Amino acid sequence: MDANVPPQRPKNLCQVADYLLSPQSGLKKRDGVFHETRVTYFRGKGAVNSLLKPEFRQTAVGKELGELTRESAAELLGSMIPHQFFLKVERPSDPEMPRNMLSLVQYQSFTEDGVYLWRYEGSQLRTHLMAGGLLLIVLAGVMFPLWPVPLRLGVWYLSVGVLILLGLFFAMAIFRLILFMITWVVLKPGIWLFPNLFEDVGFVDSFIPLWGWHEPEEPKESKKASKKIASGEEAEEVVQTQVVSDETAEKIIKRKPMVEDVADEDAA
Repeated sequence: MDANVPPQRPKNLCQVADYLLSPQSGLKKRDGVFHETRVTYFRGKGAVNSLLKPEFRQTAVGKELGELTRESAAELLGSMIPHQFFLKVERPSDPEMPRNMLSLVQYQSFTEDGVYLWRYEGSQLRTHLMAGGLLLIVLAGVMFPLWPVPLRLGVWYLSVGVLILLGLFFAMAIFRLILFMITWVVLKPGIWLFPNLFEDVGFVDSFIPLWGWHEPEEPKESKKASKKIASGEEAEEVVQTQVVSDETAEKIIKRKPMVEDVADEDAA
């Protein structure tokens, strides 16, 4: 059998692996290097914890398996190793070597303290659909001269409309820059048309408000000074808190013992 051909895996175990690879499992996936190839690995304890979550019992395979214990979950994960869903590996014991350099363990078994690298990539349906869609787009572009005349006219009008919108956008950007330069000389600090145009906001918020005064950036020295002042205030608060705590401790030490402070020997 060719080593590059994926093995035939049971359907229920594939569903378990799909759940472990999904975000709802909460299984932490770490990046490592195995035979000079970038891989993903996980800890056995994390996989067991993921199978004990209520989210797994709500899946189809979870309902079929019923409520699991730590031992039964470990047995289920161990039954996935012969089907090459994942392989047991170990990290280097040498502290000078990177911790993500993985090597294969000769005896394959499942333990909660073990480390396992994924050999199962999940369903490839989405990847195949995306590749097919990209191929169709390329073929449609190549066969554009064979399109019907109304469809070609529609694409032409659409492309012209997009170019007009881009031209209007660039013209507006140049106009607002010229307006700012003029107002910066006449009416300092200057006026921006659509001040949020290039900010990280939504499409509608980019055009709100219509205009606004230019807000000069704070000099770096003043920023550093404000940070120093803030850090000084925080340090002062810490000192005051320490003084208060020291005074409280001193009062507790000097306070005479009361009846409530004496342990009840009979009750003990």
